[in-house]
Amino acid sequence: MPVPPLQEPWAPVHADARSRAAFLRCCRIDGSVLRGVATFLLCACAGSADAQLSGTLSAVSDYRYRGVTFSDKRPAAQAGLAYDDPTGWYAGAFGSTVRLEPLGLPDSNLQGIVYGGYAMRLSSGISLEAGGVYSAFAGSSGINYGEVFVGGGIENVSARIYFSPHYFGQPTHAAYGEVNATQPLSESVSLHLHAGLLRYRYDNPYGALYGIEPFRNVIDGRIGLRADLDMVQLEVAWVGVSNHAAAFLVTGRYSPNGVVASLSISF
Repeated sequence: MPVPPLQEPWAPVHADARSRAAFLRCCRIDGSVLRGVATFLLCACAGSADAQLSGTLSAVSDYRYRGVTFSDKRPAAQAGLAYDDPTGWYAGAFGSTVRLEPLGLPDSNLQGIVYGGYAMRLSSGISLEAGGVYSAFAGSSGINYGEVFVGGGIENVSARIYFSPHYFGQPTHAAYGEVNATQPLSESVSLHLHAGLLRYRYDNPYGALYGIEPFRNVIDGRIGLRADLDMVQLEVAWVGVSNHAAAFLVTGRYSPNGVVASLSISF
């Protein structure tokens, strides 16, 4: 299913065996959930000769999540593991170091994401998919949250819509839509484009005290060049977000627009 990788760091793209997903083991990050995913991946891969099990190890100059820095504008280490079944089912997990300081919660230094879904390709060439994601943070379980998503793609363009009833643990819902495109420039270099829109509301009693408005719409964008050199991938991208303090109640960090770089090894 030739759809381009998404801006999300875990990138649950069924067609791309190099999608960034990972296992993260931490006693404070819902270890039973991660162990369950690990068991499923190992058993499923062993039971199907045509299944694909892949992984990545990455280093990024700044971990950006929907345009907002989750590493305090500092480097982060990431790892991923993904399973793609020939019947269309896929699952995986992702882990990254983070530097979060949620309001009223301990500073977080690890994030784990698990996901799963189903993808299919129509005779017209259009691909469709649906699935779910769960994100957990070490030491700050109060901001753990889940999302469901639906998406579609054709050739080098794809789109997804995510919905969460408790975005980052807040008692309010949020929706995020994104469009992604890839344009090959040569045999090993490609241009990647991303645009996203987050609609949400933080109803927090401390917002007025600190002058934080309950922002409803946040736009983020990304444009980058990626070089695929066998097992090694290099990427340099410009990342921008319309509200630099959009995730203040989650990260406490300012997120200026800027250039980020990443180095990944696939296996």
